[in-house]
Order: sequence, then C-alpha cells, then structure tokens
Amino acid sequence: MGQRARGLAVCVIAACASTPPPEAPRVESIFDRVTRDFEHAVLAGQDAYVALFDFAAIGEVEILLHRYDLLERLPEAHKNGMDRKDQFEKEDGTPYPAERERRNVGNFYQGFVVRTVGTGGCIAGPPRTRYARLLGTFFDDILPDDIAPKYEALREHANAWWRMGGVVGITCKGGKGGLAVVYTKRDNARGYDLVTIYDD
Repeated sequence: MGQRARGLAVCVIAACASTPPPEAPRVESIFDRVTRDFEHAVLAGQDAYVALFDFAAIGEVEILLHRYDLLERLPEAHKNGMDRKDQFEKEDGTPYPAERERRNVGNFYQGFVVRTVGTGGCIAGPPRTRYARLLGTFFDDILPDDIAPKYEALREHANAWWRMGGVVGITCKGGKGGLAVVYTKRDNARGYDLVTIYDD
C-alpha cells in the first residue's frame, strides 16, 4: 500500500472511530400513546374525542366513585362529590346509562378538555391532584354489608379494568391546566379505551 493509500485508510478509520453509534429508536410507552391519541383526537374535533371512550364502562365507574366518595375515600370533601351528597346517597348501584355519559363527556369538550389541550404539545405525567392520583388505585372491599352486594359487580369490573390500565395525567404546552384519564387495554384497533376523565 502506498503512502497516500495508507493516509486515506487512517483518516477513514479515525473518522469511524470518532462517530458516535446511532441512538436506539425510542419506544413509545402506553402513557405517551394515550396522550398522543388524546391530543390528536381533541384537535380533530368533538366526535373524534368522544370516540376514545367506553361509555357503558364510565356509567359503572362513576356510580362506584360516587359511593366511595361518600365513604370518605378522601380526607377532604371531593369538589364534585360532597356538594351532591344527597344525590349520591340515593344511588343504589345502578350504572348510569351509556347515553348519559356520552352527553356528559361530550360536554367536557368545550370546557376543561379544550382548555387543557389548546394548540397541542401534550405530555404524559402523573396526575397533579390527590383525587386524580387516587383514580389509579383499586377499589377496596370497604362497602357496608347492606349495600355491598349492589356494588360488588361494579367493583369487580372496575378492578379488572384497572389491572389492565392506569391513570394518565395530561398537560400541554399550548394549553392551560391539566386533566386525568384512566385507560384500560382492549382488543381494538387502538389497543385501549378510556373509562373515565376528570379535570386535574
């Protein structure tokens, strides 16, 4: 090998040695995917947003949350709970109809949902408020004996959904405030459904 060829070989080897290896592709977590899908759906419009939810499941979850709020799952009064104590006490474990929850979740769109997402730039993280963080916990067997049978099926369903999911706090650079959603894995094209949503 001539001197010029040897010099070129040394330069090529040196260049290769100084080039860092390519970074491994980042694997998107389920929390990031839920957040990305949520942002895109909200920006696409209300119909795309409501398509993320299982409203029959929400009807069960909300009735269960109300009963646990009455049992003081929180040390302080839940902002949307204790001021409706009389209403909650009259509930007997019958799930809310899916159409009712579709309307309610749809009504959230123009309120805290659009406010939170704004122009986008959403990121996943832990919920900010204590109540929203508790959405990620299981429903313990603490119901009084006189009402427990009416709620047991709801508790079993919710705990099964919780085991297959989690709570995601969402904040966005282009919006204000935050919200929390609970997802559960499902055998559908998206791979999950949302089963509750709260302002955070």
